[in-house]
Amino acid sequence: MRSTTRMITSAIAIAAVLALGANAQTEETKDKKEEGAETSRTLETVLITSQRRESTLQDAAVAVSAVSGASLEKDRVLSYSDLARSISSLSYTENSPLDQEFNIRGITNTRLDSPSADQSIGIFIDDVYVGRSGLLNSDFFDVDRVEVVRGPQGVLLGRNVVGGAISIYTAKPEFESGGAFTAEFGNYDSTLFNGHITGPITKTLAGRLSFQSRKHDGYNKNFLTGEDLDNLDSIQARAQLLWEPEGDLSVRAVLDYSDDESNGIHRVAIDDPNAPGQGPWSATRDAIAAIVGGLDVRESFPQKYFFAGELTERGQELRREAIGFTLDIEKGIGDWATFKSISGYRTADAYNFVDQTGLGYRNGIATPTPLAFSFPILEDESIDQYTQEFRLLSNGDGAFNWLVGAYFQEDRVEKFDKYLGQVPLTALSTLSGESHWDNHGETSSQAVFGQIGYEFNEQFSGTVGVRYSRDEKSGKVSGIQVSTGDIYNPNDTVPQSPLITPFTNVPYSQTTEEVTPQATLEWTPNDVVMAYATYSHGYKGGGFEDTPANPAAATKPYDPETVQNMELGLKLDLLDGRARINTAVFSMKYKDLQVTQTDDGCLCIITDNAADANITGIETEVQWVVTDDLLLFGAATLLDTEYEDFVDSNGLDNSGNKLQRTPDYQFNIGGEVTTDFLKYKDALTARLSYAYQGEMQWLPDNFQQEDAYGLLDGRVTFAPQDADWTFSIWGKNITDELYRTNIIAFLGDEVSSLGAPRTYGISLGYKF
Repeated sequence: MRSTTRMITSAIAIAAVLALGANAQTEETKDKKEEGAETSRTLETVLITSQRRESTLQDAAVAVSAVSGASLEKDRVLSYSDLARSISSLSYTENSPLDQEFNIRGITNTRLDSPSADQSIGIFIDDVYVGRSGLLNSDFFDVDRVEVVRGPQGVLLGRNVVGGAISIYTAKPEFESGGAFTAEFGNYDSTLFNGHITGPITKTLAGRLSFQSRKHDGYNKNFLTGEDLDNLDSIQARAQLLWEPEGDLSVRAVLDYSDDESNGIHRVAIDDPNAPGQGPWSATRDAIAAIVGGLDVRESFPQKYFFAGELTERGQELRREAIGFTLDIEKGIGDWATFKSISGYRTADAYNFVDQTGLGYRNGIATPTPLAFSFPILEDESIDQYTQEFRLLSNGDGAFNWLVGAYFQEDRVEKFDKYLGQVPLTALSTLSGESHWDNHGETSSQAVFGQIGYEFNEQFSGTVGVRYSRDEKSGKVSGIQVSTGDIYNPNDTVPQSPLITPFTNVPYSQTTEEVTPQATLEWTPNDVVMAYATYSHGYKGGGFEDTPANPAAATKPYDPETVQNMELGLKLDLLDGRARINTAVFSMKYKDLQVTQTDDGCLCIITDNAADANITGIETEVQWVVTDDLLLFGAATLLDTEYEDFVDSNGLDNSGNKLQRTPDYQFNIGGEVTTDFLKYKDALTARLSYAYQGEMQWLPDNFQQEDAYGLLDGRVTFAPQDADWTFSIWGKNITDELYRTNIIAFLGDEVSSLGAPRTYGISLGYKF
């Protein structure tokens, strides 16, 4: 790992030079202040709570990025995929809206199919953990800020934060009346309406109502029916009350609702460059294109199917509905401590029917090879989740500070899967037929944690913490053999894969415990420089397969994964608050890393434990107010990843390969210019950003890659200073870059999902 050593050595050298330069710059700044130099525009100060105490971004001894609600609006960040374009070390892929895959520093949430599966990247909304992010409509609206913490956070954020955490903080009720409304119109017949109203109800009680409605036609088409694919019809709402009576008491209640639906996802087979000319679905697409005079990559052929016992055919469909409630109570206890209670409840239902190959034998146009079989799946899932966290934090400005807390979580997940295979080729009989799985899982988690900080002097301070976690996972699963044949092979007697031996109500259970410590040393020589060194230990629970092949597989768990992280960080405030450089270099060693992938022998999801994996990297974020009218910003990440010892369940040795779904490098750059327009001063703002990611390996075997690509976004806003309205034009993926968000590699094809094409539109805003 010589490249790793060079990376760390270079980072330390750069950090030292920057720190020395910052000390010199501090003296220069002092001189300018003494001379009475005029103040100018400075960078926005964002308050964060990622360490469970309010601090500024620059004061927090952790690798964290924070994006304000205003910045989210400027960049039209509506989803996690949008967010990944502007955050260092964060990338995003998805198999479907139910299978969102967040990647921070090489650690990925890859398809949380099983009721017992856990996330690697923690998702929090108003400090409430969301255990099944795919059941959450992830559109951002009326948000105060988003914080992205990188690296394991085993003490304060807890279980399943081995890679990092994404925390969304919604805007709170205010005691001053006001509101805002936005209307957008764009291509693909897209519309977006959102807004909020807030104000006092009594002297001590304030309320806030927020909503968002978003629709657009499909980015892709079903060639057979003309129906849209990857379309969207979404609605969200949030109601809040904030009670602040006299004294140190604050009570906030939040109720949210979301509902969205579409005609399902687009799947297109692309001939695997490792085996050109062999893929049955891509060859069939070529034959169809020759007949119809051409076929666009955004056209596919999802079909309708009969499941056993049903009188009507099912076509592709995706729908989700969720309700959440949060109760946040904060009470001061004299001058010495603050007590905080955060209670959360979330219930959600999701239904997803998808034709996995996007093209079957019964396409009605061209006769494909018998290998071009159909393999639709239906997922019907529901969850009830309750979380409770208690914290007690010290107050005061003494040398010591401390925090203690306890956490409880109860999940109940019910998941029903239907697999259907229609396979003309008798040699693939294991894929023909129909199998169902009925899986009911429960997870009970408890934890206690504490942290102590001490300020040795004005420059040096340290923090140590520890968390004890216990996870109990249990449930029962049935593997049901519905039929062993299909319309082509009605006499087949082999159960449809991955089912081998049918079984009913087989129980499973697993209990794990883990202690996760963390220690940080901070050095703050002046108001410009803050450096830190951190050791942290992270933990993610184990689990069981979603669609086990037999009773033995149903009861065999995969193990928890753990990580040890060493990190050095440097944060610089330069040019009297007009420039900011934040850098971190890190080395993470994973044990029993959970690797989830689609098995090409059964088109099912398998989770293996890689014995060890190593990740080393460096990340940097830069902001610079060049003049009062020009802001430049950017971020970059360079990663060196490796499966140290990993032979998967198929016997394939992936040792020495790069980690799946992790770009070798990524960066984003952008700028914002403000100028006078017509007779209005500083009324026109133009903002442009470009996000680029390097080559990425789709799977642990490193056979399939996604080439490097970049996405260009822009927005121009006209907003007179004294006006209560704004007008904007915007564009996303302006160059119409074609890129993929997922692949399934099978029989010489890469069955792919595509990212959004070029979108553009206008936006009208009004505030009161």
